[in-house]
Amino acid sequence: MERSKVDLASYKYWFGLSKDRSHLIEAILPQGTASGKVLPPQQEARELNPYLLKTLYPELDLGIEDPVGTFVGYWTKHQSSSESQATQSPLIPKLSRIFDYRVPQHSINTSSLGGDQNDLTKRVYDIVGNNITKSETSQDLGRFQPGDKCPDCGNYSIKVQQAIELGHTFYLGDRYSKPMNASFNRPPSQPTGSNTAFSQNQSQSLPAKKDQAYFQMGCHGIGISRMIAAVADSLATKQGLQWPRVMAPFEAAILATEENTGAAEEVWDLLAKPADAWHALDAVLDDRKDKGLGWKLKDADLIGFPIVIVLGSQFSQQGVCEVSIPRLDIRLEKVAMGDLRDFVGAKLEQI
Repeated sequence: MERSKVDLASYKYWFGLSKDRSHLIEAILPQGTASGKVLPPQQEARELNPYLLKTLYPELDLGIEDPVGTFVGYWTKHQSSSESQATQSPLIPKLSRIFDYRVPQHSINTSSLGGDQNDLTKRVYDIVGNNITKSETSQDLGRFQPGDKCPDCGNYSIKVQQAIELGHTFYLGDRYSKPMNASFNRPPSQPTGSNTAFSQNQSQSLPAKKDQAYFQMGCHGIGISRMIAAVADSLATKQGLQWPRVMAPFEAAILATEENTGAAEEVWDLLAKPADAWHALDAVLDDRKDKGLGWKLKDADLIGFPIVIVLGSQFSQQGVCEVSIPRLDIRLEKVAMGDLRDFVGAKLEQI
């Protein structure tokens, strides 16, 4: 499918380096438009997708902060050492260029690096010599954005949604079991010819005895502390946090004006010390004397208590509590003292 090019004024450059420090990779992406016109989302300049580069170049090390400087430093030291010891490394330094499909390749100065011609650029070219390649086909190197077509079928638009990784499972295969020669006797009836990745991997890495196979390994983990951040981020509002019942510091917070302090203690006894101890709630009484009710309400919203019970002017005038449950969109609902225990217990079951 023919794709239109963007009229570019400049480009941005991304560099990567292989784990053995022999392969420097330069990726070239669009930076903007010369005319300044608004482009459709599919053609806008975007950030590079490093995982695509990792797929194209499996040996790529994404953890290097300064790939060009590391490359030059490594080979400067390595070549000096090789000359003094009259040895030659089996590694060959090389430079590869890959272009985003929006970048016309003829517009790039092939004698530059990152759009510049300086001493560092000259040193890179001195190191790689003629070992310079460029991709034959252009790639979409940018991160996916809403509205992009599915790269597999092209029939559907992509919807991008932010996420946080809470756990992972990695298949390690025989990466560690093979070096340790950790194998087991395979039952004679187990098939050896299969199209599964497991069987293919085993067939390529069998020990000397055909009735043995290397252990296939994997690892998994769950980030407990990360779960707290994920819940806080996904449920928070402009007012503050909204903890679910199982993670909240307390199930309910009781706030009162100074004149209703005694009644607030009775409410705490009603919720936290019922006759049936199995139904006791984990409640906290905000009895700070140097803070007003308005300040306490805002602080309770920030902390994110599931239920906030207020004994304010309505309690003084009518003897009713005001209950707020942000996750259920309940705000200052009036509840009589006699109904409070059942009301709060029923609402907690919903959050």
